[in-house]
Amino acid sequence: MKKVRKGAEPTKLKAYREGSASRTWDQFIKGKPAKRRKKQTREQLVADQGGLCAYCEIDLRPGSNGFVSDLRVEHFHPKSDSLTSHNWHLDWQNLLGCCHGGSQKNVIDAAKRFTKPDFSCDVPKGDNNWDNVILNPLNIPTFPCLFQYDRATGSILVNPTACHQAAIDIGKAQATVDKLCLDAARLRDLRKPVLDQVNDEIRHLVALGYTPEQARSRLAQALLRQDANNHWPAFFSAIRSYLGAAAEEQLKAISYNG
Repeated sequence: MKKVRKGAEPTKLKAYREGSASRTWDQFIKGKPAKRRKKQTREQLVADQGGLCAYCEIDLRPGSNGFVSDLRVEHFHPKSDSLTSHNWHLDWQNLLGCCHGGSQKNVIDAAKRFTKPDFSCDVPKGDNNWDNVILNPLNIPTFPCLFQYDRATGSILVNPTACHQAAIDIGKAQATVDKLCLDAARLRDLRKPVLDQVNDEIRHLVALGYTPEQARSRLAQALLRQDANNHWPAFFSAIRSYLGAAAEEQLKAISYNG
């Protein structure tokens, strides 16, 4: 999980929300007139998140050739909460873009992304109110990286030193991993090749005469930047963690803010 920086509320969502305080998410996305406003909202979520799932950081790939995109809209606070008059359904600050968490059989690249019952992200979260249980990606710091990763297995681990530095509750960080199943076998299997590739590139540069520090610095500059679509690389935090100090220097140099 990385910092998510919210952009401006989509105009069509804002207009629909202001039309009636009782309007729901299902009403917002259903029917022919809803197609454009749903599309605009989803596109803004992907843009704000640099093309990555708000929880696991897999790339939110668009659909093609009959396969659906690996993208769904998540409500961090349950939209079903009716204890107050607040409309959680259409609260822009409550919306996140997530992958299908292994649950969609018709997803693009299903061989790797459909792993029922190995679910993650908002699938195990369901309609639970975990506001005070897990971290909200909108509210975590950009520095330092709160998680670390094991290249040998692709596992995600809480970085207790970073959590202490950022005044983040370690138990809450661990609950984020556990509750959202961010260490699911599917995600480990997807992260490991990414980290192996980074390691191979470090070894290649060292073989060419670069020091390990120089190799990490060159890779940080090449990998930890947004592409032509302003998307970050998949499993951004795993790459960041593996490149260590070189990654932090690169992100500070580009004024990284989520």
